[in-house]
Amino acid sequence: MSELRQDIFTGEWIIFAGNRMKRPYDFIKKSVPKTFDSSECQFCPGNEKLTTEPLYQDGSNGNWTIRVFPNKYPAVSDKSDEADNEGFYRAESGFGIHEVVVDTPDHTAVLHDFSVEKIRDILKVLKARFIAISENENIKYAQIFKNCGPDAGASIMHSHWQIIGVPVIPCEQANIIKNEKKYKDEFGKCMICDIIKHESEKKIRIVYENQYFIAFAPYASKMSYECMIAVKGHIPSISGFDEEMLYCLADVIKAVLSAVKTLREGICYNLCFEDTPKGQDGHWFMKILPRMGNPAGFEYGTNSYINPILPEKAAEYMRNKIKENYRG
Repeated sequence: MSELRQDIFTGEWIIFAGNRMKRPYDFIKKSVPKTFDSSECQFCPGNEKLTTEPLYQDGSNGNWTIRVFPNKYPAVSDKSDEADNEGFYRAESGFGIHEVVVDTPDHTAVLHDFSVEKIRDILKVLKARFIAISENENIKYAQIFKNCGPDAGASIMHSHWQIIGVPVIPCEQANIIKNEKKYKDEFGKCMICDIIKHESEKKIRIVYENQYFIAFAPYASKMSYECMIAVKGHIPSISGFDEEMLYCLADVIKAVLSAVKTLREGICYNLCFEDTPKGQDGHWFMKILPRMGNPAGFEYGTNSYINPILPEKAAEYMRNKIKENYRG
């Protein structure tokens, strides 16, 4: 039996259809053999000259652990040129900031195998770069994200994060802000604070939690085994996290990924931070999105997703795997 659930953040309807797991599949994805030549990877130590000048580097060339630099092939331009509207079509300058954060010198290392301390150190750098980008008066929204594996959109194998700052608030985030404001106007409370309270009471969708953060499967998850991590206090962005909180966030990320990596060999996934746009009242959260399948015609045509796994079942699986695999 199928069930429809509405995403409280966006208003979109998600279809949960367990029988979709039984459908036949005629295509076999062939794995690409791994080849590694450190002289060809622009992110490997010793090849620093292949990237743009670093904005941050915690050691000398060839002897660093984290390195930040402007993206050599940016999605946005650091030059602010005028864009002309075309009649009723609206355009904006392609100005923005696009940075790369290489989080390890090891070409084959993956985030889910990093220690909590290592992830905390990465988060400290991400926080610093997020603050620096957000201070630009032309930037209205900045997002920290990580694509792990080709199915998650990564084009380079070497582990890295990206931060993009843009002069507009994207529709997804504008929609979240609108619905959060509507909720606050109606109930006088923060929507995410109430979600955390509700999930803590129900417990059936909780995946993991510690002193400062809670991880749970969203009630209307778009993707199978999707996990939302929210700060328990009403804090709008990562810029408000102290070092103890960053350690606790690293702990939750590590715990969730210890379950995600068991979903399939070589699992691909995305991490997306949802920091509140400047000048807005919001509540920080992030999502970890395992890539178990690809959106198809219905999703692209309606922006409504079909998910074969109910979040309650996904959360139960992940809780059990964390108990088996993680010693935080």
